[in-house]
Amino acid sequence: MSGVEELGDVAVFVRVVEAGSFSAAARALWMPKSSVSRRVARLENRLGVRLLHRTTRSLSLTDAGRAYHARVSVALSELDSAAGAAADSREAPRGLVRLAARPDVGAEVLPELVAAFLTRHPEMRVEVVLSTSVDLVEGGFDLALRAGEGGSGSTRLQDARFRLFASPVYLARKGIPQRPADLAAHLCLRFGDADRWHLHGPRGEVSVEVSGQLAADDLSFVRRAAVAGAGIALLPEPAVAASVRGGLLTLVLPDHHAEGRPLHLVVPSNRHLPLRVAVLRDFLVANFPR
Repeated sequence: MSGVEELGDVAVFVRVVEAGSFSAAARALWMPKSSVSRRVARLENRLGVRLLHRTTRSLSLTDAGRAYHARVSVALSELDSAAGAAADSREAPRGLVRLAARPDVGAEVLPELVAAFLTRHPEMRVEVVLSTSVDLVEGGFDLALRAGEGGSGSTRLQDARFRLFASPVYLARKGIPQRPADLAAHLCLRFGDADRWHLHGPRGEVSVEVSGQLAADDLSFVRRAAVAGAGIALLPEPAVAASVRGGLLTLVLPDHHAEGRPLHLVVPSNRHLPLRVAVLRDFLVANFPR
């Protein structure tokens, strides 16, 4: 028997286990049920052990079959990944990538990046879902932007430093604060129910109690309110870069900042990434504003 035939028998056995029956495996493999049964029996004879308990109504793994399946299924998965990587090397990236992102970062940073990416890769499509609560695996997402500690398969994109910003119109009307204590006399746009900002500066950390007429639970809303002249906002730098370049917002107290949770690009699976996913991942890592 050739090595190819032997590998084929192993693959048929794994498919039988995954399908739960010889009939279901035969349909999935487009093979006669008798051929599936014969190949599994041939594998058992070669190994010298019974892998499956067979009855007219049920199919189950023996102890030896369970141990064997645990090892060969991983090996076959690696072979599939290697084959996918080899195929990717011959192709241009194409197809759909689903990306989940925090609403504030997704709305403020991703549009420009994704537009540049799609211009470079015209056969690609990107679907962005702005949410902090989606299940990445069940939702079928390929990538996600998440704040907090990174885990396996994640890449740190930025440290999410927050700074103070206000519109030129607001500062002309209310004046420019020269030190953190001056914020007490200003309208401060609060994110959530935070009524105190912890700022790091040349003299260490200072805690400032803030108040104002407006609070919101979405940083994109807070940024837009700041652009509209409603007050001073504590916002992540990358999310306001375009507004600062356009003269819509001005940096206030440039020697002070607040620390936010680091932002990571997360890949839900550690298996081989399709080329379409790997290309977008690498583009975001290389071009995401720091």
